[in-house]
Amino acid sequence: MILNMGENTVRLSAYLPANLKDELDKMGQEVGLKTNQLVVMALHSLVRNYERKGSFIFVDLLEPSDK
Repeated sequence: MILNMGENTVRLSAYLPANLKDELDKMGQEVGLKTNQLVVMALHSLVRNYERKGSFIFVDLLEPSDK
């Protein structure tokens, strides 16, 4: 996983629910990473998971159940 924010990067603007941004900021403080680093890590994970498992990874997100 590449976390280098140097060359070959592009800016992505995204709107997040305020509580999610707060949770990311808190997580970053707890683990010593910047919020941007957490977002990049999460997106890398999402893309790799999608490559391995396909669109089935979205089933729980799109139709969550009370487990």
